[in-house]
Amino acid sequence: MFEKEERLLAEMKHETEKESMMVPDEALDSAIRSGIRAGERRGKKRYRLRAASSVVIAAAAVLLLTLWGGGSTPGPSPQLAQGPYPPLTGFDIADDITARTANRHGLIQPVNQSKSSGEYTVTVQGVLTGPQRLQVFYTIENHSGRKATVLREKLKQPDTGKELSYASSTGGDPLLEKGKWARQVNFYFEESTPIPETVTLDIAVAPYSTSTVHSSESPNEEVMEMDLKLDLETMRRFTSTVSLNQTIEVQGQTMTFKEAVLSPAGITVKANIPNENSMKVSGLFQPYIESRKDDSAAVQLGNSLTWLPGAQGDMTYFFESDALDHPDTLVLKAGGMHAVDRDDMQIVVDVKQKKVLNSPEDRIQFGDYTKSKDKYTLSLKYEERDFNHGAVSIDSLGFTDGEGKRHVFKEQEGSRSSSESTGVDGYWSTTMYLYLEPEDYPQPLTFDVSSFPGVIEQAIEVPIQ
Repeated sequence: MFEKEERLLAEMKHETEKESMMVPDEALDSAIRSGIRAGERRGKKRYRLRAASSVVIAAAAVLLLTLWGGGSTPGPSPQLAQGPYPPLTGFDIADDITARTANRHGLIQPVNQSKSSGEYTVTVQGVLTGPQRLQVFYTIENHSGRKATVLREKLKQPDTGKELSYASSTGGDPLLEKGKWARQVNFYFEESTPIPETVTLDIAVAPYSTSTVHSSESPNEEVMEMDLKLDLETMRRFTSTVSLNQTIEVQGQTMTFKEAVLSPAGITVKANIPNENSMKVSGLFQPYIESRKDDSAAVQLGNSLTWLPGAQGDMTYFFESDALDHPDTLVLKAGGMHAVDRDDMQIVVDVKQKKVLNSPEDRIQFGDYTKSKDKYTLSLKYEERDFNHGAVSIDSLGFTDGEGKRHVFKEQEGSRSSSESTGVDGYWSTTMYLYLEPEDYPQPLTFDVSSFPGVIEQAIEVPIQ
């Protein structure tokens, strides 16, 4: 499919091997420490970041540091070159099959831009781009003798400064000791939000304290912004779309798979769940893609994030990908379908009584309700009963107050979840944080549930290629 690009990459590697003989091995920056990958647990994790690495040739890795700046002060390139590129080094991407495959094929675009503020320096080393996904590889250096924390990583429009609409997941410890640390962040976009050719990356860092652990802002924060110009043309050359048009049925509940998009940054599968289903269906249970080539063992490509069904039932699955290696077959597989009775899909909370009045199977508990000048925060708790049956998700469109008036969540805040193990039994406890605009709401508040861990188990297979 990509014979022309593959030949170009082979020629580039050949030239790299010849030129790199003059570059000393000592130039390799082996001191960059890789962060521990962050994300949620198991195969159906909604915000999982897998990461990984493959050294194509040592000489190319040595030359890379010269091409990307080496020890000199990095700066933006005056003209954007098109890939394939030399491989990215200095990042532990050995467990990320998507980044590892893209790096081997020269499709992680070098950026080599730095910005300093206060005691911190951020250097964006490279980016991996897909039609609805952007993965940023960067290092952050803490020059102070005090521990720091990364508060946020945002993407904005360069001309307006308005934050783009996306979900994100991060790899790398947010707590920074003195020294240089490698981090990766994945941004996932909805189909209605195409990735622009230039984006502004906003990274905020602050001295560590107990108040900054779960915060995205701090009065002592240092903000580093830089514009990133993306090589979308190379991404498009290595992207293809496969029409699926297949409907599955599980105990009378249906779901249609429309198409799969294969790109350097991953595989996205577009699906639709009709409103005519008698139950509330929120997608597949434990989905993954199985990749096979020749007589090699099957490779499981995990589901890193899912956009749940919207008003029209459209949804998007994001998977890892080794499609650049031209596997013989790609098959979407799942263990069943998430489906629950429609009557159970609401959570009713009275924040004045500090009580959950109604919830699916009465399994949601009140956590806390705190007020600050710019937002009110409602936390709700849920403990799973069945292994691997997924988590609770709140509809992002908003909620209804006690007088029937609709409200939206606080812009750019929305909601988030954190999970932790409850002990030796292995079950997990999840806390959902809902961020509301600061106002006095008539009670009770009603939140629609977009997914809940009710599962109809049945093997599902949808061939992609």
